[in-house]
Amino acid sequence: MVVVDRIRVDPRNRARNLAFLRTPWVCRIWVIAAVLAALVAPLLLADLGRERTAAPELLTGLVLVGLSVLNVEIGRILEGGMTRGQRPHKGLTAWALACALLLPTWWLLPVVTVTYAHGWWRGVRVTPWKWVGSAAYVVLAGLAAAITARAILGAEPNLMTDDGQSGLLAVLGAAAAFLLVATVFFHASAYLNHAADEVWLRRTLASPSFYLTEAGVLLVGGLSAAIWTGGGWFVALLAPIYLMAQRAALHEPLRQRAEHDDKTGALRFESWRRLATVKAARCTRQGRPWCVLFADLDHFRDYNETWGHMVGDDALVAVADAIAGELRDGDLLGRFGGEEFCVFLPDVPVEDAGAVAERIRARVSAAQVPSALPVTISIGVAAVPSSGPPPEFIAVLTAADRALFRAKHEGRDRAKVTAVEVDAA
Repeated sequence: MVVVDRIRVDPRNRARNLAFLRTPWVCRIWVIAAVLAALVAPLLLADLGRERTAAPELLTGLVLVGLSVLNVEIGRILEGGMTRGQRPHKGLTAWALACALLLPTWWLLPVVTVTYAHGWWRGVRVTPWKWVGSAAYVVLAGLAAAITARAILGAEPNLMTDDGQSGLLAVLGAAAAFLLVATVFFHASAYLNHAADEVWLRRTLASPSFYLTEAGVLLVGGLSAAIWTGGGWFVALLAPIYLMAQRAALHEPLRQRAEHDDKTGALRFESWRRLATVKAARCTRQGRPWCVLFADLDHFRDYNETWGHMVGDDALVAVADAIAGELRDGDLLGRFGGEEFCVFLPDVPVEDAGAVAERIRARVSAAQVPSALPVTISIGVAAVPSSGPPPEFIAVLTAADRALFRAKHEGRDRAKVTAVEVDAA
């Protein structure tokens, strides 16, 4: 016999299930304010931006929209037509910057709107409120770029006038202003929202390569604008550069996605083991100690059954953040699988390994998890001394796993340390 549970839903509470309404109130205020500012500021501050371009405004706007469409379609070809939910699509910002350099500021509204609408239609599956917020941030960043360019170049419509020096300064200044404003808005959005909902964005914003790639894409937009004002249709010769920029924009997030766990942001185990093996060999060559730590949440299956897997996922993110909070820059955090984590600790001697593990255990116990009960963790540590024959890395992993088993067997919520030594032949 099959029994079906029926749950009544109050229609008044349906709106609360919308993703945007589940975000913290300060995040909602930030996004709403940004959207309203993006709708109004380009109109009110039009006198501070660019006045005109050498080519007709409508033609220039249509060319920019066409280039943005080409940008998205090239991305789809490179990905085999797959839909991506988490990908920067950095190329979209190039045409917002070009618009800021070429047209009156109010043009940012139709150009960015059409650009983002086409991206959504062609498979950019980001949470709707985040996509709308992103478009608003780009409009405001473009407005800052337009004001900067006007301040440097004045009303001159040709970015390549004279020897091009003033136009170059205008492009560089506008790109810098665009990147600065966009960075502020996206950082605020990422850190005002729940950590579990912004793992990907926070990790992306923490990567220096993101800003290098974004700067390169913005300069492509600036170069396109300069060529359009000075040489018109020679902008078509930039198509190979668009392709290379798009490949660069795709490569880094795909690599990050391959190496990191989407849920917690920790390294996937195979990536962690590869990097940890290299670091361990370096420590051995230089006569430095190192440790491997295995950690497993206690009774986490019961936790999931009690609170649900969605709450369990949020708890895993909180635990990963707690562990990372006790690590140094050179340490490596990985997710072994399920509720188990692994850590590589260079330059930690045997006598200090227990203290490190205890700090991690205490921090996890004190972590703010989305339930009425805290979570605890059991830890096993295998410590390799600075002297003596080096053990095989797999042997150290096995020792850490056995130490974790002892911690579980002796009552959980504790750490056990094993010193790994190799008998000299």
